[in-house]
Amino acid sequence: MINIWRLTKIQLLSSFGLNKALHTRDVKERRKFLLLSSGILIGVVMIAVFSFGYSFMMAQAFEQIGRMDLLLAVMMAVTSIIGFFTTIYKASGVLFGFKDYDLVMSLPIPTSHVVASRVLQLYALNLFFTVMVMLPAGVVYAIKVNPQALYYLFFLIALMFIPLLPIIAATIIGALISWISSRFKASRMISLILTMVVIIGVMIGSSRINGNEQALVDMSTQMADMIFKLYPLAAMYVDAVCSYRMGPLLLFITNSMLAFILFSTILGTRYKAIHTGLTTSHASRKYTMKPLKTSSPFRALYKKELRRYISSPLYVLNTGIGMIILLVTSIALLFISTEKLGQLIEIPQLSDYLSKMAPLVVSLFVILSCTASSAISLEGNNLWILKSSPVSKKSILLSKVAVNLTVTIPVSMISCVMLMISLRTGWIESLLLLVIPLIYACYSALMGVIVNLKLPNLEWTSEVTVIKQSASVFVSMFTGFISIVVPCVVLFLLSHVNGNLILLGIGAIMLAVCSVMYRYIQIKGEKLFQAL
Repeated sequence: MINIWRLTKIQLLSSFGLNKALHTRDVKERRKFLLLSSGILIGVVMIAVFSFGYSFMMAQAFEQIGRMDLLLAVMMAVTSIIGFFTTIYKASGVLFGFKDYDLVMSLPIPTSHVVASRVLQLYALNLFFTVMVMLPAGVVYAIKVNPQALYYLFFLIALMFIPLLPIIAATIIGALISWISSRFKASRMISLILTMVVIIGVMIGSSRINGNEQALVDMSTQMADMIFKLYPLAAMYVDAVCSYRMGPLLLFITNSMLAFILFSTILGTRYKAIHTGLTTSHASRKYTMKPLKTSSPFRALYKKELRRYISSPLYVLNTGIGMIILLVTSIALLFISTEKLGQLIEIPQLSDYLSKMAPLVVSLFVILSCTASSAISLEGNNLWILKSSPVSKKSILLSKVAVNLTVTIPVSMISCVMLMISLRTGWIESLLLLVIPLIYACYSALMGVIVNLKLPNLEWTSEVTVIKQSASVFVSMFTGFISIVVPCVVLFLLSHVNGNLILLGIGAIMLAVCSVMYRYIQIKGEKLFQAL
């Protein structure tokens, strides 16, 4: 156990840059860490407040039917599903895609301990989210029910084990996808396709569950039956926490721990084979000499950056899932009228809201699909090659912007055309629906490059650290989210003003911001890049 704990601690410290921040004497690095910590704290508070408000509204409905236990059951199911969903496509990167594999595997410790430490890293990250969601829900339950003292003890103990089994289930799927794809020559592409299929399958299955039953409407015992049937551990959890029963609590903990130990042991026996299969390259055909082709420096850099993007399934999934959801939703709206959808979710004015907010809704998905915020950091210890290459540093940075635009613009434009058809927008609304997301795509790409220049992470050992946990990704996503929220608030506050005029003004402001950022890259970009 001591080996597992030490490995996990080292991985977590390196993942978040805590080790460097705690021991560095550079004032700028400490200031960056302080600002990032403040931003994360604000984000945590916002999520906790939202969770408390959402739990309080549900508690009022559950209180009327005398089923307050459903509050904890629903929130536990939500955190488990989110943990399962997000772990599927990052499990492979944490388990197999780390650069210090040779160093770690040469240590005199069993392979199962290495696997256990990697799974524990996923557990620690998901536990953080679980606490943010479940703790406010537990507080609301305590306020409404005024339970016995055992409730608080059982709640805190069970809280530690909620994310464990969903993470293990998702990790098994991720490991199977990696193992199956390693049997083929194009292992990375097969892994990407299989993971997308699983994620889309989960999305479709979840939508069917939400749409088939009226449990979410009438808040009856049918909801409890549905949750407990789909996830039996929820029944154990509710019995243990709400009824103060020691038996279900021990059963809940035992199942989680046994699953963790069994998974680590079994995966440990095939771990080296899977890793070897994933990192082995295959020659698809015999090499033949062909005439060399030349291209402009920018085009060569763009092709190189695009190949780097496609070669990482985690990179593609993390930055492309927003575009996938946008495309699937746009296709679905062609077959489901907004009026019918509004009646289904009990929002009669949904059609009007979508018509007015459609450009910003599409732009939100564009913001969530920023590749540039981690593009420089992913160069890692190979950055010196770009820095010493005889090309303009502006071209290097703009090639990363171009890849970001390649990912977001085509899908967003196709989705916008389908939204025009389903929403039956006028010509002015259609024009805004096309232009606003285009401007936000440029804004997101330029902002991502600038933030990554300011907050690089070049000392990573796993791509997950850069793609999902780095400061530049967090800051870029947060600023992008603010750039969407503020216009939405303005539209609601100025509902008596023509919405098209407001969107036109928002587009003009964002276009001016893009011009300033492009000029900043032209003037300061090379200096910042060389200083990395």
